[in-house]
Amino acid sequence: MKNISHLTIVFFLGLCGSLFAQTEVTIDNYSVNLYGQVQLSIQGSTDNYYILEAQHSADFEWPASITMGSDGTMVISAPGAAYPLDQYSIWEYDIADPGDIDGDGIDDVTEYNTVPTDAPLNYAEAVDFYDGVTSIPDAETFMALAVVNNVGWAPFLDDQLYVKFGILNRDSPNPQVYFINSNTHTIHPAFWTAINAEVIGDDSSGEIVFNPTQINPNGVIGGYSFNFSFGDAYDFEATQRTYQLLMANMPFLQNNMNHFIGENDEDDYLDDYAADYEGSGIDVVLESEVFGDIDYIPLHLAEGYGFFKHMEVDETPGSRDIVLYDALPNSLPRVGGIMTSVIQTPLSHVNLRAIQDKVPNAYIADPLSIDSIAGLLGNYIYYRVEADSYFIREATLDEVNEWYEALRPTEPQIPPRDLSFTEILPLDDIGFEMSSAFGAKCSNVATMRSFGFPDGTIPDGFGIPFYFYDEFMQHNDFYEEAEVMINNPSFIYDIDFREDRLRDFRDDIKDAPMPPWMMNALQAMHDSFPAGTAVRCRSSTNNEDLPGFSGAGLYTSKTQHLNEGHISKSIKQVYASMWNFRAYEERDFYRVDHFIAAMGVLCHPNFQEEQSNGVGISLDPIYNTEGTFYLNTQVGESLITNPDPNAVPEEILLYEDPDEGAGYVVLRLSNLVEDGDLVMDTEYLDLMREYLGSIHDEFAVLYGVEGIEGFGMDIEYKVTAQDALAIKQARPWVSFWAGIKADDDLAVEELVEPVASPDLSASETVTLRVANTGLNDMSDFDLSLLVDGELMETMNVQGTIAPFGDSLLQFTTTQDFSSPGEYLVTGIVSDPEDGYGNNDTLDFVLSHLHDVDGALSIGQINTSCDGQVSVNMVINNLGAEVISSVDVLVLVNGEVMDVLEESVEIASQEQGSLSFFIDDDMLASTNTIQV
Repeated sequence: MKNISHLTIVFFLGLCGSLFAQTEVTIDNYSVNLYGQVQLSIQGSTDNYYILEAQHSADFEWPASITMGSDGTMVISAPGAAYPLDQYSIWEYDIADPGDIDGDGIDDVTEYNTVPTDAPLNYAEAVDFYDGVTSIPDAETFMALAVVNNVGWAPFLDDQLYVKFGILNRDSPNPQVYFINSNTHTIHPAFWTAINAEVIGDDSSGEIVFNPTQINPNGVIGGYSFNFSFGDAYDFEATQRTYQLLMANMPFLQNNMNHFIGENDEDDYLDDYAADYEGSGIDVVLESEVFGDIDYIPLHLAEGYGFFKHMEVDETPGSRDIVLYDALPNSLPRVGGIMTSVIQTPLSHVNLRAIQDKVPNAYIADPLSIDSIAGLLGNYIYYRVEADSYFIREATLDEVNEWYEALRPTEPQIPPRDLSFTEILPLDDIGFEMSSAFGAKCSNVATMRSFGFPDGTIPDGFGIPFYFYDEFMQHNDFYEEAEVMINNPSFIYDIDFREDRLRDFRDDIKDAPMPPWMMNALQAMHDSFPAGTAVRCRSSTNNEDLPGFSGAGLYTSKTQHLNEGHISKSIKQVYASMWNFRAYEERDFYRVDHFIAAMGVLCHPNFQEEQSNGVGISLDPIYNTEGTFYLNTQVGESLITNPDPNAVPEEILLYEDPDEGAGYVVLRLSNLVEDGDLVMDTEYLDLMREYLGSIHDEFAVLYGVEGIEGFGMDIEYKVTAQDALAIKQARPWVSFWAGIKADDDLAVEELVEPVASPDLSASETVTLRVANTGLNDMSDFDLSLLVDGELMETMNVQGTIAPFGDSLLQFTTTQDFSSPGEYLVTGIVSDPEDGYGNNDTLDFVLSHLHDVDGALSIGQINTSCDGQVSVNMVINNLGAEVISSVDVLVLVNGEVMDVLEESVEIASQEQGSLSFFIDDDMLASTNTIQV
């Protein structure tokens, strides 16, 4: 024990320069409680309050707690782990003449009495609780701010209860700590915008997670864990300062908050920072440790059928395979479902593929040790991934075939192919409407050259039309060779043969001669580039960058280097990529005609030694903020689209309004630049705002989707070696078109009226909602109504439904739904131009409700070791009135065991449950329970 025997009166210069009297008091006793927190005994007074100062490190002293006084011996503590006595001092203040320890202009006592709006140890200004608070005085406040919200960019937060935090000016004398109402604000920038804070870089933001079942080393049940955004690892000084600022403003903690570091940054922590944490009182936990015992992580909730195969990473799966991987493959073609024995992240390329193709994907620990999984390898299966569990069973070939036929377009897809353009054209002579002759990639780049951007922003060059590809294929009889190839039974049924044969076919294309006129035309184009120019030859097909079929990554682009001779070499390599395995598989699945598919080529100078490159989207598809553009940028030639696994790109939300905040918010800094530096300097961000806004608006008009929610343009850009911002590609953001199955497509979507009711009559008018889910105006179609399989009326609709629009269509013949029961109401839309038939028919079950009607089912049965059986019974209210009581007869093996009389409250069309126990009348073998 150590006593402080002196009394000091000082004037303390507060954080903002305010002067107030304080007295250092004697510490009578030092101890540590069972939770590891310091206990400092002093002689106190109810007229005073006490500030505990802690010397957290040689360069960091900060208040750890504030305590109102009591007469006589009192104990001063702090929410975190105890330091040695010599790192503490306690200062006494007069309640009647309080100080302002945080220097924010509001005295300590006033702020102490108005928590959580104010905070005596926090310089931050008060905010409305709807947005957040500046202190969390108790667990109830934490729970009011907390949310469970699964987010793709931080998988370790999935299914966790957490509160976001942000600290402005963390390393200054006046840090501002905010605890964000995470029910209101999904991401930090939304909060900063709401409170008009200008945040452009590192705001020391993150989350505080609460685990109610955690038993901490100090015996406290229930633990908190703070992490920086994305689970990043910061150096010790930054982490300690953040930790102590949070602790000082969460006084209810009992030394039960640790620091969590995500798996991607574990190596950085272990290699560079771990030694600094020893003896600091900050307990660090790593993602690999926390989730080491997790045996199931659902990545994409979906269902599917297919052939179940255990894959090696170098094997090629088929589009109807459900694959099990022990290591993540570098690329993955279309498959029927995914299971891995290694942990994935929601943004892994494997899961992005699952999301794109709408197939189930889950991590399952040691799956081959599970008999229900291992026993199904080499069989057709049904596989479903749910939030809490997975389901897998054997399936029949008929089930598999029916499943995939329902997913594919019902009609062959004929991509537009205009062969009337027979010459290579400069980009400035190619318009948007010429995509059917040059491909969307080429025509979109050419179109952007008319948007008025400065010279060099959009590359200059040429477009090679589909005519050249078609003539080349005919010149070498490749169409005939392709037809023989794809009709070969071995090609159809043997995936390895198919992959090998396609590789051989590509080699044939690369080695084949071109007609002299084509060689001359290509040479003339090549000669038109400035001397010494390496030419980038980019695929531009009629089946990529299209609504409903992005084709991203299917085809290959090549650079014609200076020492490679005739440019026909690179052009033939691009042509050969039409027959890449993945490209063939995708076209085959979508029924795209391989012989109408055509390859154009976009040719422009190759970018070399660029300062940065990135992807920009004219909306925010990741965090779903409003009024923002999303930018993902990396240094030099480190690709965003196919990144180095150790390279972290810069993520920025760029406000459409340059006057909002600082005009942009940095979500994440690149790890390839110096700490705090931006890859994209502000001058380029201002240009990007202008360019991306124009590109969005111009293409919205061209695609005919002005004002349609969810439309966005996806661009690829570079900052060149010459300090210019260049945009090399623009295409519609893929998710906007994802649901489009055909250019001409109508769908019956909803039975609008009548609705389920006990009052349905003998003369009900039926109204259906019909939507245009294609890309062209639809009119002059038929709509039929069937009731219980009988045709009641067919009407012809002359009105026009625009793309992305819908119409409420009412039948003239009224229907008799007056008898209680269920009616099968069927709507069928018919149009000879409709290219996708799976959404033309929709069945609705319309219920004429009984006033009182219910159904029972057994939800779950559990047996204990002593033979007692627990039964959970589900009660469905199928009637119109609320069910308030039930009488349930329970029979076991045909004998009445009990009659349950229970009060319940189950609304119409809802369900409830009851549980009961059976502890006698059970047989040693099979038992039958009836309710």
